[in-house]
Amino acid sequence: MDLAGKLPGEVRSAHDTEGPKGHHDPILEKNMNLLVASAFGDLTAQLERQLRTDGIVADLTSAQSADELVEALLEQRFDGLIADYTLHDIDIWKLSTLVRSGRFADPAVPIYLIQESCETEIPRILANEYRFKVAALDQLTRMLITPPDLDAFKPTLLIIEDEPDAANIAFHALADHYRIDVAREGRQGFELWLRQRHDLILLDLMLPGLSGDRLLTEILAVDCEQPVIIVTAFSGLENHKNLLINGASEFLGKPYSLTELRKLCQTVHHRARLVTEIHYREDQFKLIGHQLWLLDRCLAKNDHVNSHRVMQRMQAIIPALSPSDDEQFKLVQSVASR
Repeated sequence: MDLAGKLPGEVRSAHDTEGPKGHHDPILEKNMNLLVASAFGDLTAQLERQLRTDGIVADLTSAQSADELVEALLEQRFDGLIADYTLHDIDIWKLSTLVRSGRFADPAVPIYLIQESCETEIPRILANEYRFKVAALDQLTRMLITPPDLDAFKPTLLIIEDEPDAANIAFHALADHYRIDVAREGRQGFELWLRQRHDLILLDLMLPGLSGDRLLTEILAVDCEQPVIIVTAFSGLENHKNLLINGASEFLGKPYSLTELRKLCQTVHHRARLVTEIHYREDQFKLIGHQLWLLDRCLAKNDHVNSHRVMQRMQAIIPALSPSDDEQFKLVQSVASR
């Protein structure tokens, strides 16, 4: 197929040929309109090659700054927004906050952060909080074909409870705010958690087979920061103290009110998110410290070329606060009034 005559921004498979009449590849029928947010042209070029390889037809619009991003979002709807970690004047955290602010026609547009553009791993709990997905470039096509809805960003919860009535009550009380899995016994719960790594676990102590306290030990041996709320009918202070020492996040005594259940789950999850964000920022600051050391070495040698490269990398790492409502409003208004 001759690509020279294609429309600007349109990408088609280089080995695309017409099949028998009436037969169509369902992937090729999906003509996508994608917004690419990147400070440089590299991402757009890489995306074009990847989509062409995967047989995806797409129109690509590029944005290299916050102004260009806002202008594009005001002018049209997109099937997806694909972004590097940072543009010239906005990073993924600001970008996602801005897009989800409700100031555009489609605040639910799927946002995909390209994994290769990240200096440090983005924790899932933070990506879900800001409602974007992290995707490797070679996995992006599959995600574009089956885009997530906003429910996909709900925190994940694993209820490990052998009493069906108790499990059902907890499930229905929390289903509006979490994506929930339920396990009826300890070993099943452990295997399910190993596969899914839920954001929060609601763990009953009295379980058949693998008991709750032993299960807690096994879970925390794999991930010592996993948030776990222990549900128990035992009110003994000594038992609670031992489980807290062993790593439980909180306790919920049976019988409990649904309000108490919801509030405790929200509190523990929020605390876990804050701890994760602190660790993430610490990793970023360590990277910045290393880059400052490199910059000092480059400047000492009057190596201006590498000094500039180090400073560019630092700019991509430094965390930025999300824009305030006033900043969002002014940015959108300034672009809309042109």
